[in-house]
Amino acid sequence: MPSTRPEMIEEPVQEIVSESEVRILSTGIPRIDAWYGGFHASTITLIEGHHPFAFDILSLVCVRAVRNFKAAVVFVDGGNSIDLYTIASLSKRAGLKSDEVLSQILVARAFTAYQLDSIISERLDEVVARCEPSLVVIACITDLLMDRQVSEIEARTILRRCLANIRAITQNHNVISIITTRKRLTTPRASSLDTLLYDGVDKILSIEGKRRGIELQVPNRGLLMHYMPVSIYQTTLDEFMESGRC
Repeated sequence: MPSTRPEMIEEPVQEIVSESEVRILSTGIPRIDAWYGGFHASTITLIEGHHPFAFDILSLVCVRAVRNFKAAVVFVDGGNSIDLYTIASLSKRAGLKSDEVLSQILVARAFTAYQLDSIISERLDEVVARCEPSLVVIACITDLLMDRQVSEIEARTILRRCLANIRAITQNHNVISIITTRKRLTTPRASSLDTLLYDGVDKILSIEGKRRGIELQVPNRGLLMHYMPVSIYQTTLDEFMESGRC
């Protein structure tokens, strides 16, 4: 389980004002939102990094997507990474019923590279068309492609096909798409897959643990920020002020 939890505040105004305008999903963390600008509809964002905060952000945006857009979330998990406990906890902190939020998050788990390929290339478009989610998450997209039983050429072919389908779904259905990958030791296969990923997305958010806190980067925009996540058991100043306890 992730040991840290991002700050969370509740804004009185929803982030979507009309279907004709671009939907933007923020994290709810003021410092990060002001610096990064949020996740946009019809856009694919790659979040890379193995720090627990990367997975906390996924939990947070899943809750906010259900709350802000009153729509489902489709979560394709290629690394057994979805944290239902944190999603339930964040739902309660947002004043929502955790079971209602969890029921709106549709999860498909893949345990092999071929299952991941089948879910994304053959089934995802139909599910998105039927459920009309605001957010599509593809978590740990390269984990299963590092399996040595899958040749490097085949892994590249699968990833290229998956990215093409994610691109088509993102644009055709005007959804917010987030892909995640864990950073690992550099190998020829990992570097090759990373190159395909970087070429197949619109934005990149890199998260790296440091001795004190974390470092966030947006490489293609030259942005860099240092941030200290808050313990899951702590109440942030924003939450304390909002609760009216002072």
